[in-house]
Amino acid sequence: MTADFAILIGSAATEPASPVALRVLPPESWARLAAGDATARFLGLWIARDRVHALFEHNGSPLFLASPLVERRYAALSPGWTLAAWFERLAHDLTGAIANNAADTRPAIRHGVAGTDAAWPRFIETPGEGFYQIGQGPVSGLIATPAHRRFTLDGARIARLEHRLGYAHRGILALMRGKSPRAAARFAARIAGGATVAHALAFARAAEAASGTTAPPRAETLRAIMLNIERITSDLSALAATAEAAGHLRRATVLGRVRAEIAAALALVFGHRLMMDLVVPGGLAADARPDEFPRLTAALAAASRAVRGIGRVSVRRDLRGAAPLALARARSAINLAATARDALAALPEGIIAHPLPAATGMAIGAAASATGMIHHWVMLEAGQIADVFVIDPATRLLPALEAASVGMNFDEFALLSEIYGISFGAVDL
Repeated sequence: MTADFAILIGSAATEPASPVALRVLPPESWARLAAGDATARFLGLWIARDRVHALFEHNGSPLFLASPLVERRYAALSPGWTLAAWFERLAHDLTGAIANNAADTRPAIRHGVAGTDAAWPRFIETPGEGFYQIGQGPVSGLIATPAHRRFTLDGARIARLEHRLGYAHRGILALMRGKSPRAAARFAARIAGGATVAHALAFARAAEAASGTTAPPRAETLRAIMLNIERITSDLSALAATAEAAGHLRRATVLGRVRAEIAAALALVFGHRLMMDLVVPGGLAADARPDEFPRLTAALAAASRAVRGIGRVSVRRDLRGAAPLALARARSAINLAATARDALAALPEGIIAHPLPAATGMAIGAAASATGMIHHWVMLEAGQIADVFVIDPATRLLPALEAASVGMNFDEFALLSEIYGISFGAVDL
């Protein structure tokens, strides 16, 4: 049996929010969500203001739900929505709220606290004789991978993969609360280095919607250009790392070089190689330099040429299970580069920012990253951040990577992991 979202939505009380109203369910109706629904896709769950909140995509549109906590408890969604398990674990560690009948009650980020049975959450035991386990990380010499991986192997093949996170937890949500949207934007921009524009833009859109503000046309166009270019550089990074893992060192060098050329051009056009801290609520913190556009468009053209080789038969074969994702990233980079070049040529004139009023309101903002849609929920009170939550696509990609790795050997997994390009810090928050 599945939850009938149409009936639940129809009976819910509504509260103002943007872009869709918040629908508040009584606890008994919320409990029915745990049955799942084939017409909806779970995006995220969090606790705020003595309520549990959840964001879904329902029939192609966002669906924003909430329900009051009862003695700091709520009905878990993880029995019907496996992706909810991480959010329920994180919510407990951050707020103490308990998800009744949760599918996974291990700590998310509070390893070794009183009441747990070990310094780390216990991994699932090996399924039987002939299986063995290998651990990897979190200390691996790479600051980009602060996670512990536990492989359960059957011979040379992966039978199960688990991730233990929490090592990259920085308390970003707590740091954003109590600040103005402009001050909080600096923390949003640092959630994931490969998606600094996307996170800043999702946050800015949420803050703008909550305060009834829109960015000027020139800022909107430049934001779109910056977002597309960031996705291109992320695609190039993932493709270069995958090519290197596959032994295509020359191709990896070429991809890395064109990415560096784009970064150098971005430093001239926007003043920062990653375009960090440029997107702010209300528009942009600084304007672009049109006299440097030719260098940027040339770098984007070079990137398009560099990724075309990913489609060659030998490369597709050598990339094995990662090949479909690599081809998708290559096509994305080519299309985004063309879109960005066209937008640069048609950039409107005008101001780049509007001030935000000291408003009270609630909204969800979204922006596309190279790995999927990012969502920021913001609640403003008299112009200050009263509460905030972030949903990064890494929370959905991590279990997908674990499932896809089953049956692979380590070489195949290394390729798949690189092309996924998961930011663990964006999961831990």
